[in-house]
Amino acid sequence: MNYRGEPLDLIPTLDLAQTYPLLECTLSLMHPIDVKRLTAAVKTTQTVVPQVLSRYNLRRNRFEEQPASIDHVITEYSASHDPGRGRLDVLQGPQLKIQVIHYADYDQLRLIMSRLLTDGEGFKHYLYLLAAAYDGQDLADFVNERSVRRILNYLRHPHRPIPQMADTPVVEGFPQLRGDVHSHKGEALIPRVESRRLQQRARQQGVTMNAVLLSAYALSLFSLTGERQLVIPYQVDLRLQGPVAATNVVQVANLTSEMPVPIMVQEGDTLQDVVVRTQETISQLRDSLAYLAPLVEINRMSRALPPEIVRRLAGKHREQALVSFANFGHVDHTRLKFGDTRVTQIYFAGTYRAMPSFQLTVSAYHEAWTLAFRMLGSEPDYQLGIKILKNVVAQLNQWDHGK
Repeated sequence: MNYRGEPLDLIPTLDLAQTYPLLECTLSLMHPIDVKRLTAAVKTTQTVVPQVLSRYNLRRNRFEEQPASIDHVITEYSASHDPGRGRLDVLQGPQLKIQVIHYADYDQLRLIMSRLLTDGEGFKHYLYLLAAAYDGQDLADFVNERSVRRILNYLRHPHRPIPQMADTPVVEGFPQLRGDVHSHKGEALIPRVESRRLQQRARQQGVTMNAVLLSAYALSLFSLTGERQLVIPYQVDLRLQGPVAATNVVQVANLTSEMPVPIMVQEGDTLQDVVVRTQETISQLRDSLAYLAPLVEINRMSRALPPEIVRRLAGKHREQALVSFANFGHVDHTRLKFGDTRVTQIYFAGTYRAMPSFQLTVSAYHEAWTLAFRMLGSEPDYQLGIKILKNVVAQLNQWDHGK
């Protein structure tokens, strides 16, 4: 059976040569997980999200069922043979891969999911669904809402004019560093106490944590690369524009748009200086619906043109940002229980990007934040990525203490 893709599913396919469209999530469990029960849970989620075990047909923008694909979803490893990088070919196999890494008295799960099927928030929706299925909850009444049409119709109300698509200057990325290319990953944890203080200070300053994190990222990039004028994509979750009230509806879908945020860093700037300017810019862009134009255009073209033509036309007007940022937001620990096995830590990351392309991701669990990156690059590239993480944390700590 085939399942038609939505127009917004085309967006992650616009630059497959530069970035392979995957999302990654790592969970640490207090105890070992029942792999047979986990396999059954994946099968159960297929009744709500049938595309999860399908291959993606790039030419037709649709998901096609494959026989016995569940056999290729879950693989087990010992801690000493952890492959590290999750490999998933969304054009040939299922849209989900789960690695179970067995330690002495606990397990770690690494889930890799197709960005063609969902976005960061949708990934969390699927995790909640998987946990519910693992716990034996009846999913017969659950529905997956993938269409963006209702949200676009609301945003295109007559009193909301559609903004014009703006040409954004392309910002240079990092210098290409020499060395053998390998897979690298990096994480930095901001504990619960510190994150609470940061959120409290943000509320006092009248700014969002997204503006704070984005500004700290920009300052870190400036200190390491000397780049003063940055344009970093800012993600907008369209679910917030048309919230679903029903508790049996999940949205495992591509419902996130982006708007490029220009950030200027001047000599002697503190994080507080940059945060104020960044918040003003974000507020202006959101008020003008700057994230809407590309979605409306792709939705319009998809009605009359085949996916390959839409992809080519849309790609001409979309500059792929070499430096990017993604906030996966907070993970609801009350909805993420696998039987009696508690999740002690969870964080998200994007796909492995080849330097000089670099993405910083942020996610929160039990109010503690994890900053992360995935990278294909040399050892010097990896060291640069670690410096970025440490610098961002240092910037946040200084801002937390009023400096």
